[in-house]
Amino acid sequence: MTLSVAWIRTVGSVQELLFASDSRLRAGQSWDCCPKIMTLPRTDCLISFAGETDYAYPLMIQMARAIEFYPASFNRRVDISVVKNRAISVFNQMRDLIHDFPAFQTTADDPQTGFIFGGYSWREQQFRIWKLRYWPQNDSFGFHSIPNWPGQSGTKVIAFVGDEIREAHARLVALLRQREKLQSGDFDMEPFEVLRDMIRSPVYTSIGGAPQVAKVYRYLQTQYFAVRWPTGQDVPHILGRPALYYERLGAPSIDPGAPAIQSNSQISRYAQEAVDIAASSYNYDADDDTEQPESDDDSM
Repeated sequence: MTLSVAWIRTVGSVQELLFASDSRLRAGQSWDCCPKIMTLPRTDCLISFAGETDYAYPLMIQMARAIEFYPASFNRRVDISVVKNRAISVFNQMRDLIHDFPAFQTTADDPQTGFIFGGYSWREQQFRIWKLRYWPQNDSFGFHSIPNWPGQSGTKVIAFVGDEIREAHARLVALLRQREKLQSGDFDMEPFEVLRDMIRSPVYTSIGGAPQVAKVYRYLQTQYFAVRWPTGQDVPHILGRPALYYERLGAPSIDPGAPAIQSNSQISRYAQEAVDIAASSYNYDADDDTEQPESDDDSM
C-alpha cells in the first residue's frame, strides 16, 4: 500500500494545493521508486492513489485519456467537478468490463484502491479535494468531498488515503497543537512533515522511499518537485526516483528537513555536486474510512 495526502497550503495571502506521497510498492518485495502522483492532460488538477496497482494504474490512465479525448475537458471549459464525475463513470465502466472470472466467482473483487483528486475550480474560485474510492455496499466507485476542519478560524482542508491514516492524522494534530495552530491558522508544510517522519520510521513497513510532491497553482498550472533524500545533502529524487549523476532536473527542490521550495538553479547546482556520490554508489537506495459516497448534480 502507501500513504498519500493532499492539502490546501496557505503562504501569506496565497493558497496552493499540494499532493505528497511515499514511493513504495510491495508485492513480496519493496520497490521504493514508484510514481504515486499523476499529472493530467488538463493542468488544473492532480490525482494520486493508494492500493493495488493492477487497478490503480489502468484506471488513472483511462481517466487521463478521457480528459484528453474530450476537448471541453482538455481545454478546461468544464470545471473540475465535472472531471471528477466523469472519472467515477470511467472507473465504474471499467470495473463492469472485468470478466472471465475464476470458478464460482461471479463479480470482480474489491479493488482495494483509493484515490485523491483535487485541483482549482474556476466555477467556485477555490481549491477542491475529493476522495474517489470503491464502496462495497454499492458495488461501485463513488466520491467524498473534503470539507474544512470544523471549528477553525483558518483553512484546514486535507485528505489522506492508504495505510496508517489514523496515525497520520494523530501525528498531524499533535504537530499543530505543538505549534499552537490546531484551532487557528492554516496548513503550511505540516502534512509533508508528518509523511516524512512516517517514512523514516521503521514501524510502518508499507510506507517507504523518498517523498514525492506536486502542486496545483491558482493560475491553473501544475508542478512536480524534487525531494533531496534522505537529507538535504543527498541526491534529489523526482517521483521517488533518484536523479542519475548526469541528470539536470528541471524542477524546484525541497529539503525534507526544512521543506521550503527552492529554485531550479539550486537543484541544478546540487545535481552537479552529487556527481561524485552517484559515481561511487550508483544504487541509491488503509485504514478503513467512515465516509459515505455522495451524489452530484453536475452534468457528465
